[in-house]
Order: sequence, then structure tokens, then C-alpha cells
Amino acid sequence: MRHIFHVGFAAAALVGSLCAPAFGEGEGEGARPSETETGLLPLVGGDTDNGFGAGAIGSVANFDGKSVPYRWQLQFAIFVAAKSDPTSPSYEDTFLNLIIPQLLDGRLRLEIRPSFTRETALRFYGFGNAITIPQTSTPMRDFYTRLHPQLQVMSRWQLGEGWSVLAGGQYLYNQVSYDADSTLAMEIPSVAPHSVIRAQTGLAYDTRDNEVSPRSGTYDTFEFRESPQIGSAFPYAYQQYDLALRAFVPLSDRNVLAMRVVGDVMVGDVPFYELSRYDDTSAIGGSNGVRGVPAYTFYGKVKLFGNLELRTHLTKFNVWGRHMQLGVATFFDAGRLWWAIDQSRPDLDGTGLGLHWGAGGGLRLQQGRAFLVRADVAWSPDARPVGGYLLADHIF
Repeated sequence: MRHIFHVGFAAAALVGSLCAPAFGEGEGEGARPSETETGLLPLVGGDTDNGFGAGAIGSVANFDGKSVPYRWQLQFAIFVAAKSDPTSPSYEDTFLNLIIPQLLDGRLRLEIRPSFTRETALRFYGFGNAITIPQTSTPMRDFYTRLHPQLQVMSRWQLGEGWSVLAGGQYLYNQVSYDADSTLAMEIPSVAPHSVIRAQTGLAYDTRDNEVSPRSGTYDTFEFRESPQIGSAFPYAYQQYDLALRAFVPLSDRNVLAMRVVGDVMVGDVPFYELSRYDDTSAIGGSNGVRGVPAYTFYGKVKLFGNLELRTHLTKFNVWGRHMQLGVATFFDAGRLWWAIDQSRPDLDGTGLGLHWGAGGGLRLQQGRAFLVRADVAWSPDARPVGGYLLADHIF
């Protein structure tokens, strides 16, 4: 992110995936039956690339004293930003995410997530890991617009002894536009409106001591996604393989070391905008990948990155009868990508180590048992001058 502290973008990634981590007390600590908790935070901010705007993030969680970590939770967010003209937003995002963690006697976890996103300042400087980020961006040359409403349904079926099966699907509609003289137009002359449907399955191994606030254990997943071609309406056929390893190590009563390594491989005819992403968020850059590096900057079919984060609990307190917890985090993120797993392209990927990295720290504020806000600032050689993020939930 460039020139100012950024608070509120990447709203499509505000809520974590099936692990839904947060920062604070144990899942069952102080639980009372038939209780509902509501968390809400207004957002005001922006940056010089994406504009300035406002919105809100929040959640409603119901606790019945038996289901862990809650009976159900409805997460929601809305954010709108504009550059110079408030009537012409450069970023719009809204979603609902319903999580029911213990269906069928606790064996099934279900998530249903409709969303709508429109972005007019997505970056494209070229393909591969070795592209040069210009000191000054020119919107007509460097940016493109993408509108993509979508519906995702995901489930996790418990098998016992920490193992579970992941299954679900996603439908996306896409409209992409960009200037005829842009860098992207030199690579891809045009992209017609189209849809993508993805079926997803995988395995998960979960030994965390606490899903809401893990202090020990691991949460590891392997996922496979298949997108078929179905006529001209669904023109892309490709496969995606994701491996994510997460570990949590208690260092003291107040400190937890959180570690993650993610590998993502795509094969086939992949739509270009997916080449910068993993799991519906930016990989080498952005709020949920390598912090400090501008989001959606590097495009390739193979991605590898990792995160190292020290989470420190500071204090507990009450505000208007609400239980609050304050903590801090310090972190280091790094990763790189390659054009393809079966094709060597040193002209695109370079020949050296080629790491993109960011380091920084931030605050963690939890309200109740199921709503957390993180505010991070990260510096990277690729940043202009720092990246900043105000989001819900830990990065993992």
C-alpha cells in the first residue's frame, strides 16, 4: 500500500475460512446457555491507490452452552470506497457468512456465504515473479476492473481422531474490463463476461486445543478444486491443489508462536485474475498472504509462502458490560511464485531466490468470545511505503 495507512480494504477476505480463528479465552470458558453476542465495528479509511471509504464489519453469535465454539455465527461486512468522485466507487464489497459448526451431533460443520464485490483498481504489471512494480501507478495502464458476485457453500465432515473431509462448491459470475492501451491488454486483448463453477474436496487434520483461540496443536488442510468447461458460459477448465500447514506453539502464559506454510498449484486453462490468488484472496501480497506487498501484484500458477507470527496477550477489561481482550502481534511473511509447474520461464520468474517479504506488527482486540479485530502495519521492499490492514480475525 502506498503513501498512507490503509484501513479497511480486502473486505472480501474479512472473515476466516473453516477454521474461523480468533484471539482470546477458551471456547467453553464462561459459556452460558441461550446467549447471543453481537460485535460491530465501523470502518473509515483508505489509501491513495484504492481511494477512501467507509463501512462496517461485525458478527452475531449464538451460544447454547453445548456447541463449541458456538451454536451458530452470522458474520457480515460492507465496505465502499472511492478515489476522487464519491458517486463513483472504486471498491464495493458486501457479504454474509452463516457458520453452523456442529450439525448432525457435531460431525458436520456448514458455511453458506453469498457475496458481491466490484473492484476498479486491481493491479496488473505483467506475469511472473520478476515483474517490476513502478514507482508511480498510472490507472489506465496498470489497473483493471472486476465485478464478481458469488455463492459458496462449504462443509467439513468429522471422521474422528482429528480428521475430517472437506466438501463444497462455488459459483462466480465475472465481468472484467480494462483500457485498450493497458499492460493487461498487451497480454490478453479482451475477456468476455463469464461464469466459473468450482467443486471442492479435501482432507483436514485438526489437533488445536481451541478452535477460537488456539494455543497449541496444528490445523492442516489439503484441498482440490475442479472447474469444468461448460460451453461458452463456463469457458475455463482447470484444477487447483492447495496444501496449508498451520502450527501453534505456546511459549508462555501470554505468548503463542503461530506458523503457517501454504503451497498452491494450478493446472490447465486458468482465468488470469485467479493467478494472483489462493483460496479467494491475494497470495503473494495483501492482508491474508504476504503482508506489506501490495495485493494482486504477482501472477503465476505456482505459489509458495509462509507466515511467522508471535501473538502476545496483554490485558482483559470491560467496556459497557462487554468483555474485551487486548493483545499485540509481531510477524514476518515471505513467499514467491512461478509461472507454471511444468514450464520453466526464467524470463518471467527470474533465476535467483526471488522472495517477496514483509515484516511488521499490530494490535488484536477481541470482544466477547467470537469477534476479533486485527490492525496490522507491515513494511516490505515492495510497499510504498507501508501496508496497513484493519480486518476481522487473525490471518490464520
